[in-house]
Amino acid sequence: MALDNDTDHGPGVSLLTGLDMSHITLCPAIAFGKIVGGRYKLHILCVLHRGPLRFGEIGRSLVKGGLGKPITPRILSRELKDMTELGLLHRQEFLVVPKKVEYSLAPRGRALLPILSEIVRWGATGAHEDILEIRKTGHWPR
Repeated sequence: MALDNDTDHGPGVSLLTGLDMSHITLCPAIAFGKIVGGRYKLHILCVLHRGPLRFGEIGRSLVKGGLGKPITPRILSRELKDMTELGLLHRQEFLVVPKKVEYSLAPRGRALLPILSEIVRWGATGAHEDILEIRKTGHWPR
């Protein structure tokens, strides 16, 4: 399969996968970035893969792997709202006092787990830390 020209592919065929993309308007890679872009969305998916969690539990889970910097409640609330509106998460509110809300993966969010798994496999090599120079400095590049 040629990757740098269209000799083996017609118009609308992905050079990377060979799939017919003529019916697609937006590049899937760009769309993926828009859907799960941001610092916490992929991590939230990862945290929820084991089952439903409450707001505070999600927030505490995001500290590990985020270089120890906690997510603010405002940002966590925004991320969860965005992901719920996109259909990635399910929000269940219980009619109890005090208020109880749990978040879990919706089918669309669960469908992203194989992609996330491959990202984690790549990360297990440490390549991401080398690229971002985290190993040298111990923190995110500014």
